[in-house]
Amino acid sequence: MSKLISCDMHDHFEIVCMRKSQVTVTTKNGETISGQASNICINADKKEQLLVTQNDNVTAVDLTDIAKLEAHGNLVPQHNFVVMINLSSG
Repeated sequence: MSKLISCDMHDHFEIVCMRKSQVTVTTKNGETISGQASNICINADKKEQLLVTQNDNVTAVDLTDIAKLEAHGNLVPQHNFVVMINLSSG
């Protein structure tokens, strides 16, 4: 069975992209990627990926590989948050 993120967690990714928030994502293997959330796309393997842009470099991170999403630097304090990503069986 494949792993999926919950709809609630997917909403967090959509929100940071919509706001073009500064984010830091931590993958399951402990890697951190920081930059501006720009979009969610589907790669050739049909996996959803978060696109994070920093200094004109775009990094694509599979949503199911992300363990933690942190939005920071937003002018509205409520737009800054940290969520741990829970996976469910699909």
